[in-house]
Amino acid sequence: MKFRTPLKKAKGQGAAGSGTAHFIHQRFTAVALIPLTFLFVCFLMSLLAAERFSEVADKLSNPFWTTTLLLFLCAAFYHGMLGVQIIIEDYISSKKAKLALLIALRLAVAFFALLGILSVLFIALS
Repeated sequence: MKFRTPLKKAKGQGAAGSGTAHFIHQRFTAVALIPLTFLFVCFLMSLLAAERFSEVADKLSNPFWTTTLLLFLCAAFYHGMLGVQIIIEDYISSKKAKLALLIALRLAVAFFALLGILSVLFIALS
């Protein structure tokens, strides 16, 4: 019978394997969101004087703004999903609840991201 401390048992085991990629993705999206958020705010401020939907549609029909909004939506939803995933993994102890919440999170993010992307494309291409 060996008496080993939890630290001794953990040494040499390494990480779970996906932590580094998750960390890099979160940092990459955070850095990408800095200029994208600035451009998104500029886009919204340029629409303050718009009185009709047609003015918004004209502005959004510009490929620069369409691409900017699509990139912003993708980066923001992915970054948010990564953050909430970490919270769920760290604070939910039940394996079944954790799995259910992670599935619900991915479905919700996929649904709302797709809704936002399709909305931007629908307005831009109309």
